[in-house]
Amino acid sequence: MDQIKAEPLHLNNDKRLIDQYFNFVIKKELNIDISIINEYVVVQNIVSKKLILVKTFSENVLINPSLYLLLSSLIQQINTRSLTKDQIIRFLA
Repeated sequence: MDQIKAEPLHLNNDKRLIDQYFNFVIKKELNIDISIINEYVVVQNIVSKKLILVKTFSENVLINPSLYLLLSSLIQQINTRSLTKDQIIRFLA
């Protein structure tokens, strides 16, 4: 049986792709146009040494519970490696 190798996301190199994915999902789910470029940062986990996304939510996100929960969920999906780069590209196509 052939194994399909999925290309993982590289959080620094693929930040623009992640931004596009987040914007698309937010627009689709909540019908909100928002720039999320400054709503999270890429940092290295001090224990695992893996890159992760960390929330740096602005007031615009904090005052909107639906947006807060959705963006938190999206960040969690990326941090748990639930999505591959190929899945995001197919989703945006």
